[in-house]
Amino acid sequence: MSMLRSVSVVVLGAVVAVALPSSPAWAIPAFARKYGTSCLTCHTVYPKLTPFGEAFRRNGYRFPGVDSDYVKQDTVPLGQDANKKTFPNSVWPNTIPISAPIAFGVNGQLNIFPDKNASVPRANNDIRVAVDQLIAEGHMWVGAALDDSITVWGEITIADGGADVEHAQVLFNDIVGPKHAVNLVVGKGFSTISSFGAHSSFLADQMITNFPVTGVYGTSTDPFVLVDNYSGLELNGVLGGLVDYSAGWNGGKNTFTSSFNSQNWYAHAGVKLGGMPLDGEGFTAPADAMHPWAETSLTLDGFVYRSSEHFPQPADTTLSVHDSSMTYGGDLRGQLGSAELDAGYYRQHHERGTATLDSVDADVIWGELSYIVFPWMVPALRVERLALSPSGGSSVSNLHLMPGVAFLIRANIKVVAVVNVEIGKGYAADASGAPLAWSGGSGDLGSFVLSPMADATPTTSRNELESIAVFMAWAI
Repeated sequence: MSMLRSVSVVVLGAVVAVALPSSPAWAIPAFARKYGTSCLTCHTVYPKLTPFGEAFRRNGYRFPGVDSDYVKQDTVPLGQDANKKTFPNSVWPNTIPISAPIAFGVNGQLNIFPDKNASVPRANNDIRVAVDQLIAEGHMWVGAALDDSITVWGEITIADGGADVEHAQVLFNDIVGPKHAVNLVVGKGFSTISSFGAHSSFLADQMITNFPVTGVYGTSTDPFVLVDNYSGLELNGVLGGLVDYSAGWNGGKNTFTSSFNSQNWYAHAGVKLGGMPLDGEGFTAPADAMHPWAETSLTLDGFVYRSSEHFPQPADTTLSVHDSSMTYGGDLRGQLGSAELDAGYYRQHHERGTATLDSVDADVIWGELSYIVFPWMVPALRVERLALSPSGGSSVSNLHLMPGVAFLIRANIKVVAVVNVEIGKGYAADASGAPLAWSGGSGDLGSFVLSPMADATPTTSRNELESIAVFMAWAI
């Protein structure tokens, strides 16, 4: 599945805003088997993590303290402890689980279009109920600790487009200094630009809203977005349980056919006030054992991200275009018992992002308010606003409202129902008032398209009840 299609669905409020984005990566059932504990130790409605689950993720998928002290699964030693005394004349010993540390999962979606005059059903032969994506993706996850400081993590996704290695990382933890202070991540995965995991939304695939700017303009068939699977290196850590940081370098995106390489870098810092420490050290059982997710805390984050993207010139595809972008942003999470508010903003400037290779600024705001009524039922409201301001062109914006409910049918089976409503302004429209599809790229982005076309005016607008999406997933 192309990432363009994935991020378009979430960002631009197309039909299945919670269903088609890149596949979730979470603390997989293999970890539950390893520690002999329930998935609910780390999750609410997965992949959403509890404060303890977030600490587990930040620690390189390890328990606070000495990870091996909590392992219930038998292991096979690869070498003897005595080899440590003869190192470097022998290989440093480690262990692997006695059973394969593998988990499997499936996800898909059902889509209902109440309004036959909305953009998608009109463009798709008046379809009102879509079941073709009921089983959309299959996943295999691998997660294992080789010892108390090294963890491996991987994910393979199988979809209509074939199989794709979405994650393949080795996490070297506690390299130097205090525990959790300096860690190194090597391989393919998400860039850490928040204190929380990428898939920390109850209603959408990920909390931070992606915006495929060069894809919207049709200049790139596989555009750069902030949250994607890139190959690279990252240093991260937690200091004193209060502050976390990250800094990384990755390959980014490059759709030009030559040997050009992209060189992206990013940095992030966050601070948490109240609640469980970021690394979980010193953790004691919550006062209310029936509500392990509840705490009173405030976490603040800031990040910067520079990308360098290469794609073919629109006028001559044998030549390359180099577009660099700079993004500044931040987010916050406030928790009060079972209530949680997440909000964030970033501004992204592209030097040559439009179809005419002019500069353009993108502004993205997102927010999600949720309340855990029961461990298996979480109502929430998500709001996303995206805007484009091209050099010498009219600005356009899109407001996406997503009320919904996340259900945990069993600890490893979930259903999420979301209503998608969009309010757009500044769009090109045909005679009937429907937004025009964009041209170029790998396909139609769907509903409201944030591309300032020739006949667009700041006053052209359209509101739609886009769809009702039901997302389903299970993992074993």
